[in-house]
Amino acid sequence: MNATATLRILVVDDHQAMREFLRDILAEKGYPVETAADGPAALRALEGGGFHLVISDIRMPGMDGVSLLDRIKAEAGFTPFVILITAFGDVDDTVRLLNRGAYDYVIKPFKLEQILIAVRRAERELGLRRRVEELEGRTAVERSFHGILGKSPAMERIFSIIEKVAPADGSVLIEGETGTGKELVARALHLASPRAERPFVAVNCASIPEGLLESELFGHVRGAFTGAEQDKKGLFLEADGGTLFLDEIGELPPGLQAKLLRAIQEKQVKPVGDNRQIPFDVRIVTATNRNLLHEARDGRFREDIYYRLSTFRLKVPPLRERREDIPILTQEFALRHGSRGREIVFSPEVLRAFFDHGWPGNVRELESAVERCLYVCEGGVVRLCDLPEEMFQDLRPREEFRWTGIRPLEVVEREYIRYVLDRCGGNKVQAAQLLRVNRKTIQRKLSEES
Repeated sequence: MNATATLRILVVDDHQAMREFLRDILAEKGYPVETAADGPAALRALEGGGFHLVISDIRMPGMDGVSLLDRIKAEAGFTPFVILITAFGDVDDTVRLLNRGAYDYVIKPFKLEQILIAVRRAERELGLRRRVEELEGRTAVERSFHGILGKSPAMERIFSIIEKVAPADGSVLIEGETGTGKELVARALHLASPRAERPFVAVNCASIPEGLLESELFGHVRGAFTGAEQDKKGLFLEADGGTLFLDEIGELPPGLQAKLLRAIQEKQVKPVGDNRQIPFDVRIVTATNRNLLHEARDGRFREDIYYRLSTFRLKVPPLRERREDIPILTQEFALRHGSRGREIVFSPEVLRAFFDHGWPGNVRELESAVERCLYVCEGGVVRLCDLPEEMFQDLRPREEFRWTGIRPLEVVEREYIRYVLDRCGGNKVQAAQLLRVNRKTIQRKLSEES
């Protein structure tokens, strides 16, 4: 398989045979490769820029691989990933170097495929980071629409519809799964409308007991029922001149559906216990996570009020259909929930997990996950083990691990480690986290095979 020729590699080793060996096998795969015989030569090559990956031996005379790593990470202009080649006895020291900025390590004597796996993984990570940087850069100047974050095509369509519908007075029905941000869309409609300077009043129809909901919506007069000690202006009149947002409209009881229909048709409300009809001027915006048209046709929601509420229909896409917005939202939630002065970095593995997750709870679930990660991570880096348990479990291999016959435990253990590594694309960090061991344990178990 040929590479896309976007990953430019610098191989650093004081042994000419090793330099040429690595250069040849990588070049065969389509990667542009240059070589350097020692650390100073590598730094001179890096000054020219353009390298994405450095593969360096640790043990070299003069400037060794450790010093080279430190210089690369200290210079703002040097941004390549660094893969270290180390002897088995140096694994403990090498693992510590990972915390100092090394991307990965390979233990010699190594197999050809081990080098290629590490390089391909670096290539995938580079592609992911480029995508994140591109999305963040694209939205750095203007990344919200009346408080809604997103620049994906799906959200651009939503913004376009809002701009077209906002000047009208017709009712708007917002549909979408739980956690997609339907109230934010309702607020954006209000802010983009001529009513923007008037009240925006929101109520969740599912959160108020049926016996009190009529009073909340239409108001009541003193003595209308037990506990009504004074007149109360209902939400329709509170929102007069502005927008009334009725969330979870599908939960509205049938009796109140009829009264709401009458109020919308007559543009008047009758407070509980009062004979007066009080006029109002509000725009009605409703939201539901149900398919109200199907509910109406099946007799579970009044069809006449459905058509009154859905002059305009707007469907908010789930997060899985707007994955391009995940980096923007992640960054926003990290800022919103605060890192208490700490610089928090989301590891590439976590960003990939965010991209791959199904997000049944949508944007609300993402915000919750980011907030959790900010407070449980250590060392300023969010890793896979910091994810919520349900997300972490989803990362585990789903295919069943099978074997036949009775074999020694250490053999089965090694095979399972290889199985998990294969499911993780050779990513030792991710495999170690999924197995709840450290990378050194994985390497030691695999090296025990005779």
